[in-house]
Amino acid sequence: MESPSIAVIVPLGAVEPPLTALFFERVRKASGRVSLVAAADSRTSSETREAFARAGASVFAFEDIPRGARLTRAAQLHASSAEAFVFLHADTVLPVGWELAVRAALARGAVGGAFRLGFSSGGWRMSWVSGWANLRNRFTRMPYGDQAPFVRQDVYERIGGHRPWPILEDWDFSRRLRAEGRIALLSLAVETSPRRYLERGVARTVLKNWEILSMARRGESPVELAERYRT
Repeated sequence: MESPSIAVIVPLGAVEPPLTALFFERVRKASGRVSLVAAADSRTSSETREAFARAGASVFAFEDIPRGARLTRAAQLHASSAEAFVFLHADTVLPVGWELAVRAALARGAVGGAFRLGFSSGGWRMSWVSGWANLRNRFTRMPYGDQAPFVRQDVYERIGGHRPWPILEDWDFSRRLRAEGRIALLSLAVETSPRRYLERGVARTVLKNWEILSMARRGESPVELAERYRT
């Protein structure tokens, strides 16, 4: 049997949204060259771990380390069998045809990339958020974690994976990945849950995100940024 060439790696923590059947279906309907990996920590519920195990995923429980470190360790465990990694949030559903789109982008020479951002609900407010995010990506070529970013395995190893930051590990990763070569922004859109925005308030969440990013660009400590984000 041929080893899978794409590992879909899902970071899990203390609080995860309810997993949908569609989340697993979109991964399972891919070819046999795709594997699903759950990077949990000791706070992840047994129900969540069991849901991934029933779906045929490899479930790894790490200590209480930042999400970036868990992603890197999970990727390292699959480095010998995966040619590429897709990093997928548990509240994000991949689009139909995602596997072929990723393979085509990498075959054309991209070092990595991501999908367009979309939300599963939320009306015009969330359409506004995704519209601005996708416009920003056209200019910055720096996709974030809720866009299911992907990367070639050898490039991921070369840049050292995700740094063990408690926050903005996806932003830091995209910044380093962009320096390696062409970033492919696919036309297909993921469907992300708007739960975090709706619970905290759309405008408040957007402003908080801008504030944290501005502080990060000024060189603030990721630990301090995480504390600030929680306030």
